[in-house]
Amino acid sequence: MYVAATAVFGLVVLSPDEDRIALRFAANLQGEEANLPEPPSLFEQYVDWLQSFVTLEWGTSGVGGQLTGAEGAVSNVTAVRKALSVTLTYAVPATVVAFVLALLIGYYSARRPTAAGSRLFAGSFYLIFGLPNFFIAGVVFFTLQDAEPDWFPEAYEAGAGLSPSNLLWLVLPAVVLSTHLLAGYFRYTRSESRESLREQFVKFVRSKGAGRRRVARHVFRSDALSLVTLFITELLGVLLVTIFVVEVVFEVPGIGLLAYEGLLDRELELVMVLTMIFSIIAILASVAQDIAATSLDARIDSE
Repeated sequence: MYVAATAVFGLVVLSPDEDRIALRFAANLQGEEANLPEPPSLFEQYVDWLQSFVTLEWGTSGVGGQLTGAEGAVSNVTAVRKALSVTLTYAVPATVVAFVLALLIGYYSARRPTAAGSRLFAGSFYLIFGLPNFFIAGVVFFTLQDAEPDWFPEAYEAGAGLSPSNLLWLVLPAVVLSTHLLAGYFRYTRSESRESLREQFVKFVRSKGAGRRRVARHVFRSDALSLVTLFITELLGVLLVTIFVVEVVFEVPGIGLLAYEGLLDRELELVMVLTMIFSIIAILASVAQDIAATSLDARIDSE
């Protein structure tokens, strides 16, 4: 986590400052020399950032104020808290829906691989998984713009909070996120279920007269460890990439758009706070993966 934050600090500080470049360019056009104050040394900036982060003096954000509909700048803590609540509002339902549908459709396709429905699902999901996130988001966005339905809001209204119209707008990123997650989850469920259905324990359960639901429970119990491990890994990777795409395309003031705008405006304190949050999320996901592995497989030592 500390290494990631330090790396991002270096990238932001060492990247060209567009404001300083513009001032120097304007001065050169007038035949003058731009007398710009020299910024502090890299070491001084790093020490100041480290001290402010440890003491929880995370500063304010003009970008956060714009995205939250405030009249001026807001604290970075407030900006991150409000942005995170927006992201979780659409990301959590989308993830749950994708997880449940992937289990059901993936198992159905594994149990009946030659059925027309299975082939249709497999072809559709492989196509969706192969398409870039920004392409799917763009298709959904511009299709909606061309249709211009009266019942659908034109955009997310900053400052209105999670109003009914804003919640309806969040359906768009939720759909894009869930389709991409569903396509990835489907591949794992279909592959793991197909292998388990060929195992001897499934034949034994069927010989005992077990119905389809009981067989499915045995299959999912057998595949739980590998599926949960793969799902957490896939979820972490997709979320950390997709939320940036969908929130920028649909102008959703979530954590992805906040990070994107913060990078463009060179708000170092905001970018560093978000970097630490993303690092913590990655660490918690790894811990959750280990806990799930220990809980689902008694052969794994808790140590």
